Amino acid sequence: MSKWILNGLVGLLGLIGLFVASGSEGAVAYYGGLGFFGFSVLFIMLQIKRAYPHGGNLADLEEGHRH
Repeated sequence: MSKWILNGLVGLLGLIGLFVASGSEGAVAYYGGLGFFGFSVLFIMLQIKRAYPHGGNLADLEEGHRH
């Protein structure tokens, strides 16, 4: 359950980064907001990859299935 909360917070902070980038007048805030959004997307993708290490095939979800 803590992974859900962590990923939700990272997603929320990524959206805040987009809002910062859209409302900024300086280059630092613009690229910083976009960079933080990119980091949050990559972080969540990494968490999905860790949850399904073998590609997430339906056969992997069957009980008792071993590779």
